[in-house]
Order: sequence, then C-alpha cells, then structure tokens
Amino acid sequence: MPPRRSDTAVSLDGASGSQETLSIGELAKRTAVSTRTIRYYEELGILPAPERTVGGTRRYPVDYIFYVEGARILKQLGFGLEEIAELGQFALTGASASKRTQAILQEKLSELEHRIRVLNRLKELVAGASRGRQPSEAPVSALLRWVSEENNGKNGAKDKAVNGSPLTART
Repeated sequence: MPPRRSDTAVSLDGASGSQETLSIGELAKRTAVSTRTIRYYEELGILPAPERTVGGTRRYPVDYIFYVEGARILKQLGFGLEEIAELGQFALTGASASKRTQAILQEKLSELEHRIRVLNRLKELVAGASRGRQPSEAPVSALLRWVSEENNGKNGAKDKAVNGSPLTART
C-alpha cells in the first residue's frame, strides 16, 4: 500500500522518504506533551530538526517518540533542559563525551546514588513499621534525621546511626 501523501516527508535536500511519520499533533498526543513543548525541545536541540513536507509542515519519524519520552524521564529524574540538550547531542552524535557532558553525568551519578541511599533507608523504615516493630522514633522523623545527616555526611559524617541502629548506605 503506498504511503499517504501526509506521511511522506521531504528532507531539506529534497529527497523523499516513505517511512511513517507523525504530525506535531500526533507526536504530542502519543507522548502526552504539548505541541509547544515539542517546538521548545526543537529550539533547545533536545529534538533533532524534523523533516518538512513540500508545504513546510513538520513530519516526525516515529522514533521521535523515544526522544520526547527520554527527555521527559530525564526531566523527572532531575535533569535540567540544558543538561538534557547536552546529553542528547552526545547521544545523537555518538562522539566522545565532552568535559561538560562528563561533569553533568558525574554530578547526576552522585545525586542518583544519594537518592538510592535515601530510598533504601526509607524501605528499611517502612518494612520495619509494617512488621509491627515499634521504633523509638517515628519512621518519618528517623528518615528526615538520617537524610539531614546524609546531606551533612558529604563533609565526612556518612553512615551515622539513628537511635542506635547502623545506617549502611547500600547502592
């Protein structure tokens, strides 16, 4: 079956392709973001420039869904849009990571390791409470105290004990 006219993209160099493509509205709907977000991602370089039809309409290959969803997930994980754009360029080009990209990744790795420690401690507190163990301190208070100590631990006070129980940072 020949592709529909609206699904045939024409690249800027005039070559046409028959791969299925999406309008900006279709891409927005499939990724649960607004068309404005997609345009903004293009502006920032998070999304590669899409091909255009003869009439100038943007046509996005289906794999752009991956780019938009990846950007959304990275944003939820605490990456800023500029960081996502930097990482996107690194991923798209396949070039070696620049010093800036390496610094971004190193910082995010440290943040993720911290989140893992906090979540592991929360899991321990919730598991203990679900088994009916009566902590000498409420689980939320214990967690907040531990998080504060963990944050201060970046200055050398890691793995302190809360109420006598050792806190092991497991990653």
